[in-house]
Amino acid sequence: MRFFMLTTLLLVAAINVTLACECGMEGSSGRIYKGTKVRANKYPWLAHIRSFADRDDNSFGQCGGSLIDETHVATAAHCVVTKDGQRYKPENIDVFLGRVKAFSDFSYPHKVSKVWFDPKYDSSNLSNDFAILTLSKPVKFTQTIAPVCLPNNESDLTKLTVSGWGLTSANAKSSDDLLEVEVDFMDKEECNDAKKTIIMKQNDIPIELAPLIRTEPVAESHMCAINKKTRGDACSGDSGGPIMHHGDNGRWYLMGVVSGSWTECGQDKDTSGLYTRTLYYKDVIKSIAPNACWQDL
Repeated sequence: MRFFMLTTLLLVAAINVTLACECGMEGSSGRIYKGTKVRANKYPWLAHIRSFADRDDNSFGQCGGSLIDETHVATAAHCVVTKDGQRYKPENIDVFLGRVKAFSDFSYPHKVSKVWFDPKYDSSNLSNDFAILTLSKPVKFTQTIAPVCLPNNESDLTKLTVSGWGLTSANAKSSDDLLEVEVDFMDKEECNDAKKTIIMKQNDIPIELAPLIRTEPVAESHMCAINKKTRGDACSGDSGGPIMHHGDNGRWYLMGVVSGSWTECGQDKDTSGLYTRTLYYKDVIKSIAPNACWQDL
């Protein structure tokens, strides 16, 4: 009897953990260059973030984000820091969830009570470009609002997906429709080579001198990606939004957040996008958002 009761308790505990860790499932119905329109509520964790330096001024900064549990949204540090290096006040940040259109409806924002960003964030190279917003009230999960999964590993990454409401090209306006683009993961060696190439181009250094040129490696907090065929990538306004892996189990995993690039989107075919790695901040995320769901890919 004791064995049966213990087994039952363990089974119930396992079921509760599973139920408490639902994440990354598509719904019912930070910049995208050469992207395609997303069907309604495909990514129910997508957050549209507006940051106001002054509430009396109608202008705001636009970013994306990802809901990782009932009260926390992951985004980029440069989305929550003003041009003079100051943190946006929590009361001046609005978070919109369950949205398809970015600019059609300004009602019912989720308020923010706390802003955390990496104190080592460097705006000159966007290293350590990561932030977490704490919502004032927990959200109720629905078919249109739900959290994304977080990855325990980064093994065997090839194709990833970026989604957001940013510019569709360097000279375009931000998209009202949520867009997505598939990108190819680049390992660090490939990413460092791409960085060297663009720096040489920007400084008119002949390519034959490449073996003699030494450039600072890409930050450990960053990963690189671009669609190698279409050159599709994130663009201005997509910052802080997700770069995701679609698992064989049908779940989506937040591999990182849109950070930036070395050029304007679409200006140079050799320039990849920079994305802050989720896994780099695993310990921080666990301490701030303990209910976030971590799973193996």
